[in-house]
Amino acid sequence: MKLTLRNLSYTTAICLAGFSGAVATYGMTKLVPGGELVVAGMGVLFEAGKLSSFALLHCGAIPRLLKVGLAAVGTTLVAANIAGVSGFLSNAYERSQIGAKATAHTAQANAYAAADLVERQLAAAESNLAQARQALVHARDDKGRVKAAQAIVTTATAERDTLVKQLAVARSSQAQAQGNAIEAGSEFAAINFIAVATGANVDTVADAAILTISAIPDVLAVMLLLAAGYAEPKAPAKVRARKASPRRASRPANLKVLQSNARA
Repeated sequence: MKLTLRNLSYTTAICLAGFSGAVATYGMTKLVPGGELVVAGMGVLFEAGKLSSFALLHCGAIPRLLKVGLAAVGTTLVAANIAGVSGFLSNAYERSQIGAKATAHTAQANAYAAADLVERQLAAAESNLAQARQALVHARDDKGRVKAAQAIVTTATAERDTLVKQLAVARSSQAQAQGNAIEAGSEFAAINFIAVATGANVDTVADAAILTISAIPDVLAVMLLLAAGYAEPKAPAKVRARKASPRRASRPANLKVLQSNARA
């Protein structure tokens, strides 16, 4: 088959409509568990009917009322496709956003809880160390008590130093969790940038972007299909041969014309 602009338009329109129809059909299968094959068959037939309905608008033999009906049904199928693709993309967007926030929140909460626990343990260790030092001061005249108190002080000091290191690690984890929470929002930097530039809400910008992206394949497919129909080459008009009338054929020749021709 020769690759022409018309054939390329038809092929691109079919690919665009097929892709958007596949995504919309996949979204529709989630609404009817167990009926995936039926929904998939309906999706294929709907796409074929949609393309055929718009392609037949160029046919002059079809009544105008029937063309209006075909255009209405095709437009309805286009709207259904846009809704299905928008639902699929919005579901993926919301799931990614909620997942990122949940992961960041869980890590941040765990880091805060660990840091708080170590701080309480450190406070208890400081209190034990202070009591051990006080006991050491009171037992300075008794060598046995001094030795026991010194062992308690040494143990409390080692425990405190260990908890100080653990607190440093917990605070580092806390800072890392905060950084991950900030970094989680960078996946939607484009949406946030448009929202800041336009002064609109982030969810509103996301919905508008998803709706626009979802509408482009079907709308472009319909426009290419209609444009390819207008670009279809027309057959050359047939020239009807003029038949000689029997009156002209039987008309007698003019004698004056014949004589003048003979003299010349």
